Amino acid sequence: MISRKCASCFIRKQSTSVWLKRRWKMSETRIFDKIDFGVLSDLLVQEDIRDINCLNHNEIWVTSNHHGHYRLTDRSIQETEINRIANQVANKMEKEFNPGSPCLEGDIHDADLDLRVSAIHEELSVSGVTLALRKVSRASMLSEDYLVESGFITRPALQFLIRCIRYRCNMIFVGETGSGKTEFLKFLATYIPVDQRIVTIEDSLEFNIKEIHPEASCSAFRVRPGFDYSAIIAMALRQNVNWILLQEARGKEVDDLLDAMSTGHTVLTTMHTRGADTVTTRIKQMMKNDAESMSSLEMRVYSLVDLVVHLKKETGKQGIVRSVDEIIEYLYDPKSRQCTQHVLYRARTGRLNRCSPELQRRLGMTETKEKKSCAE
Repeated sequence: MISRKCASCFIRKQSTSVWLKRRWKMSETRIFDKIDFGVLSDLLVQEDIRDINCLNHNEIWVTSNHHGHYRLTDRSIQETEINRIANQVANKMEKEFNPGSPCLEGDIHDADLDLRVSAIHEELSVSGVTLALRKVSRASMLSEDYLVESGFITRPALQFLIRCIRYRCNMIFVGETGSGKTEFLKFLATYIPVDQRIVTIEDSLEFNIKEIHPEASCSAFRVRPGFDYSAIIAMALRQNVNWILLQEARGKEVDDLLDAMSTGHTVLTTMHTRGADTVTTRIKQMMKNDAESMSSLEMRVYSLVDLVVHLKKETGKQGIVRSVDEIIEYLYDPKSRQCTQHVLYRARTGRLNRCSPELQRRLGMTETKEKKSCAE
């Protein structure tokens, strides 16, 4: 017999799958009226496929949520077809794609999903025109039960992170491409209290906070030529905001994020780096500023960032498995000027350790409750 909990999970997954197919079908009707994707059309409506890449004159590669990155052997695409699709997309974006404008980047917006598009002309690409499509759903596919039951994270660790969101902790989500950083950040953002103002800053729209958290007081800003991340962050700080959600910290804007934290704003962002122990080094590389010493930067980072959440992606017989590998608390002692990392959670043990007394106080935890669990 199936337990009530398992049955409930099964029904939820089945209904989610049906709902997804309906949304994809609706999107297919509208988006395909605008652009003829040819042999790629059916791939765009397969809910398990996240990325589609056309390269090397005739190859089609896809990235599946469950099976990883692989080449399709049952079909190919001619380079003239890749060019045709890229030019249709460029026309839709009101941009040019030719030897004079050899790089095309942007989004195609539909009622229920967005497509992130990147194309590189043969003027730059020695292996022929390349085309990359990424599907971005405006709905969150995650839930507490799914994250726990899939082994992504334990329930106590998840509840602890949710509590940290409610009490406005600064977090950086790190890991390799495709490890689920942005999706997990989006999920946690739904727990931001509705009386706190949010600003999202992106170069391609992925957060869609108002779609997944309709009650939120949220404004979405997008980077444009002449308005880079630093300019948008400065503008956002004049909007009476509590939270800044940055899609990904890649460059000198990370210095602006640290300044925002120092003035009482709460920041959530993602970063490509190996783990919590390489965050400061990565920030130093992004800042490209030799004026501040490594030790000074480390003290600044450890005094402002509360948690680093490291996500990992593994491919095995069951396909791709994503999980939270570890949660690290950054600690800075102004008296000794010591920076230390405190391991709160590691996937291999599944144990949630006590957080620091200072973080306990910020999270409104009592000593009695802390003895039971840091997440209570």
